[in-house]
Amino acid sequence: MNANSKDAFSVSLSKFHRKSVHSQMANTSGCNQLSDAPTTPLPELKVRGLQSAKIKASPKRSPHVLKFYVHDTQCLLNDPMKKANRRYENQSDYVFVDTYLDALHMIAQEEKKNKYANGQTIQSEEFSEQQISINPQPTLPNLPAQLIRERMRVYAQSQQKEPQSIESQLAQRQPKKVIKTATSLMTKKIFPNKLTVSLSVHQAIPSIKHKVSAKRWVLFTKQKNENCFTKQIGWQEYQKGEVASITKIMTCYTTLTYLKEYNIEPDQIKIKIPGHAECIDGTSAFLNAGGVLTIKQLLFALMLPSGNDAALVLSFTIAYLMILQKTEIYQYNRFLKGAIIDIEPQIERNKKQLKHTFLDQMNKHASVIKMENTNYSSVHGLNDEKNVSCPHDISKLIEKCIQLDVFLEIITTKIYKTHALTDKGNKSTYYKWKNTNKLLKKSGWMGVKTGVTPNAGPCFTGYYKNDNLEAIIVVLNCSSMNQRFRDSEVILLSALK
Repeated sequence: MNANSKDAFSVSLSKFHRKSVHSQMANTSGCNQLSDAPTTPLPELKVRGLQSAKIKASPKRSPHVLKFYVHDTQCLLNDPMKKANRRYENQSDYVFVDTYLDALHMIAQEEKKNKYANGQTIQSEEFSEQQISINPQPTLPNLPAQLIRERMRVYAQSQQKEPQSIESQLAQRQPKKVIKTATSLMTKKIFPNKLTVSLSVHQAIPSIKHKVSAKRWVLFTKQKNENCFTKQIGWQEYQKGEVASITKIMTCYTTLTYLKEYNIEPDQIKIKIPGHAECIDGTSAFLNAGGVLTIKQLLFALMLPSGNDAALVLSFTIAYLMILQKTEIYQYNRFLKGAIIDIEPQIERNKKQLKHTFLDQMNKHASVIKMENTNYSSVHGLNDEKNVSCPHDISKLIEKCIQLDVFLEIITTKIYKTHALTDKGNKSTYYKWKNTNKLLKKSGWMGVKTGVTPNAGPCFTGYYKNDNLEAIIVVLNCSSMNQRFRDSEVILLSALK
């Protein structure tokens, strides 16, 4: 099986399995027939044999397992292109020949198919016992260089194709399938008489939908020369669900609307914090019982740290003033002139009436704004299956809220510092409330409110404004606390384009 080193590659594949076409190739005496007859059929190569191949030992390097290598002789060294592709790490005489082995395997398979097509059968002969005893790991015999070059030339010709231009490649591409899911959901069958969708909206929904984690969201915009906001794009924007602390927007709006209706300044009413405020769960402004705060201070405690305790105090106080206005006008006027309201006795005496009075006012405002899919049964948004709303309704509410100067002042504040007072007017507890809206750090973002509960998930409502555009974004039930802000930015980019 020894071949001339100038005319052949020396190939060593350990534990290589093959089917022999000629039984004489297994014997030492018949090995020279390959060098004498270049037209001898190439033995079939198996895949597992290729995977188990090892490099032949070289005196200049220690043998170790690589992929497939052949000994490099004058054949490759005379070709400058092939010579440039040699492995020069250690000046080895071995080159990488994956392509060559793949070519042999392909040619062997083609010959096998041709024999089957001509009605011939392939005889599989095992190695003789004598050879196995001498060489228990038979190796592939050396092949003539002329035969190897011819095989590689044929394979190279079969792989040569004219390069296609980019225009021809693009022309052959099949057009992408249109996503019909979003378009079908925006038809009048699901939302009759509530939505008019343009072609651009149909195209924008699929691209944005897969980038937003919120299960329900909507975008309202208003151009510089427009008078009201219009809906640009949304997903499940009419679906009801719990909205967590987004409820506090209506609590704030109901309070400010009442003060504006009766010309009461937010700093005019002073309230003594009741002990009930310290017992509520969820997010808190950490109000200390006994301290005196104004309605404006409590509004900051409501919207910035999302204080459930502040929502409770405000709702009871406004409800109490509404009742006094109809029953005890003298007591009502005293409070307007600066008398401190001690709300705790009223809560213990008539808590249920105070609660329902304020909730009825919240639902009345929702009806006036035409928030058809909204119902309020809580003033702070803690888990309550009956306290529900949808992104479309919340956007309508925010459009009304941003028309109030005090509301804008509150939601654009990042940090609010203040002191509570004692009954005698001295400074008491120091408060520092930080806004939970992280988008206030970025240019153009004006608020509005965050929220999260196990049932509602992370929620956010945002208001954006620049020289030419105003936008209201509502995202409900997002994947994480930080993702709700990313979702809002992604939706806003669709309006800025």
